[in-house]
Amino acid sequence: MWTISNRIKLNFKWHGAALITAVLVFIFFHFLIDSQNQKYKAEEMLKSSIYANLLWAKVDRELNSLLFISNGLASYITVYQDELKPDKINLVLKDLWQRSKHVRNLGVAVGYRLTYVYPEANNKKIIGVDFRDIPQQWLKVKQAVDTKQGVLDGPIELIQGGQGIVYRYPIFINGEYWGIISTVIDTPDFLKSAFKNTPNQHEFAIRTADTKNVFFGDQNLFSDKDTFKQTSLVPNGKWEWAIRNHTSDFTKNILVYQIASIFISLMSGFLAYYLLKDRYRLSEDAMLDSLTKLPNRRLLKDRMELAFHTAKRYQKMIAIMAIDIDYFKKINDSYGHDFGDEVLRAVGLMIKSNLRETDTVSRVGGDEFIVVLKEVHSIQNIISIAAKLKSEFSQPMLILEKNIYVHISIGISFYRPDKPITLKQLTKEADMALYQSKANGRNTYTIFEAN
Repeated sequence: MWTISNRIKLNFKWHGAALITAVLVFIFFHFLIDSQNQKYKAEEMLKSSIYANLLWAKVDRELNSLLFISNGLASYITVYQDELKPDKINLVLKDLWQRSKHVRNLGVAVGYRLTYVYPEANNKKIIGVDFRDIPQQWLKVKQAVDTKQGVLDGPIELIQGGQGIVYRYPIFINGEYWGIISTVIDTPDFLKSAFKNTPNQHEFAIRTADTKNVFFGDQNLFSDKDTFKQTSLVPNGKWEWAIRNHTSDFTKNILVYQIASIFISLMSGFLAYYLLKDRYRLSEDAMLDSLTKLPNRRLLKDRMELAFHTAKRYQKMIAIMAIDIDYFKKINDSYGHDFGDEVLRAVGLMIKSNLRETDTVSRVGGDEFIVVLKEVHSIQNIISIAAKLKSEFSQPMLILEKNIYVHISIGISFYRPDKPITLKQLTKEADMALYQSKANGRNTYTIFEAN
């Protein structure tokens, strides 16, 4: 996680970038004013560029929130490959679809055959379809598999009817191709949401760079030599923008343009600051659990791999703690889900406050937390930490003006240089120890011991 010092440094950088942007824009506009008519055309071109960047920033923000769905689902399938069952996959697809916006349907192809689709209503005809039998879609599917990266396709005509932008994300398990995830985006709804708060300053159009298919605005804008053109990168592809410049005569006096140049400079600096800040927020939020603001499963994986490989290299001990809240379902049933959410936040904060800054506390789903303890010195050190956590939860917690007892069960596994194991085995051993704690009556901790 970022420290306060890092955030202050970042804030200074954002302000510096905003100041530099504002100064550069002011100088540029002053030069335009001095050059009169020729400068006026350049000024209009710059306005179109700023507007295009604003449009793309809104589209990019809306698009990223959808692309994370496929990336997260791919991680889930990769991690739980041995436990996947059709009903579980369908439930995950349903949950992701219900939480998302602008998504017509989600699909998972095993191999190249579309095996799971949610919602099934209006999409039954595509279940069982092999992408290799769909020439208009196969090229992008093959590109995603060959490059091992996500590919944005479309808008395209869908087999089930209508048009949509489709994001293909391939899944590779142990280096072998397993299947591909398809997120079908409702194009009109998606673009309407992206542009809903955008000032209507210019007429503009968007098309795909490879097919030249115009899916928003007037296609004649692309053939007009006076329109501003810009290209934006999307996953394994490009979008082209055409924005019509203003064509009014250069009739305003110098003072009016100087005032306008100051205003535009300040706005450009303001926009640069918030674009940088917002992009940072998006990248940070993508790695945090939305409820507790602790590292999510994706960030946990990175932290766990780094700690594990560091321990192997420098012959250190690390430990993994798998933690569940005892009888959490009963808490939800008795007090409601809002109360349960507050319990999750409080438990996460309690665990984190009793560990070092270098340790990682992650919520990986439901009432399950994973703790990574770096550079522990002995098994007794691990036991002391577990005992301390158990003791902290022996007192009632004040949750929404109610005092309740919340207990936890802990399963512990550890890596020792003299008994090397894989990271996957280490994680599995922590889960097994957690199950043993539950079997022993809960509200306790268990250290995994090999038979």
